[in-house]
Amino acid sequence: MGTPLFDRSGKRLTLNAAGARLLEYSVLALGELEYALDDMRLLSTGADFRVKIGTAGPIDRLAGCIAAFHRERPEAEFDLCSGIEGIEHLDINDFDMLIYPAGGKYDKFTGFPLWEDRCYLAVSRLHPLAECASLLPRALDGQDLVFLRDGRSFVEHPFRVCSALAVRFRSQCYVDARELHRQLISAGVCAGFVPESGAALYREDPALRLIPIQDQRFTRQLMICFRREKHLSRLARAFRDFALAYLAPAAEG
Repeated sequence: MGTPLFDRSGKRLTLNAAGARLLEYSVLALGELEYALDDMRLLSTGADFRVKIGTAGPIDRLAGCIAAFHRERPEAEFDLCSGIEGIEHLDINDFDMLIYPAGGKYDKFTGFPLWEDRCYLAVSRLHPLAECASLLPRALDGQDLVFLRDGRSFVEHPFRVCSALAVRFRSQCYVDARELHRQLISAGVCAGFVPESGAALYREDPALRLIPIQDQRFTRQLMICFRREKHLSRLARAFRDFALAYLAPAAEG
């Protein structure tokens, strides 16, 4: 590793900071290896019933799609990752299906448009902005905001938009889970951004209001793409066709 990993005290060895860091990565690497071996066993036996899906955040409509497909094909297993925006080198070959925002690093994918994903500001019903029918980005100045963060560096899209617009918050919180995000907003600690694709959880909370933001930069076009035909299992091909038929009418509506 090019650096000591242990500290010695007499006959006793203990991990130093570098050793502890390497241990974290080793656990992750071994977990990935175990997953890969399991995946290869499924593939080699011809019993590949797992469909791998990656999305940029939670997609409410996708849950309904999976439920409907599972009723027809109960043997199907699903492996879902909702944090693809935090993956630095995203590869379609790691997934059977991706739902992602158009533009940026996703331009390398050939996909189909689904729908425009509008962003709302979620606030407690006691929040000063709660009575607004809609708002402009300048209304965010001086507010307390919470943002979703995936890993060490990636922060959700609205944060980057606000930075580009030079919005100045009074305070900023960061969380790594959608449910904790909702709880902080519902408790009145701060406000937060919610895309239409993941708004169901927030609409079910009577303590919250979702306010449209009048700026097109807070709206993103969602796309869908699939792994190449020859690399899809028979079940994954069936899900691809099912998903296109299920999601496209919803997008048009």
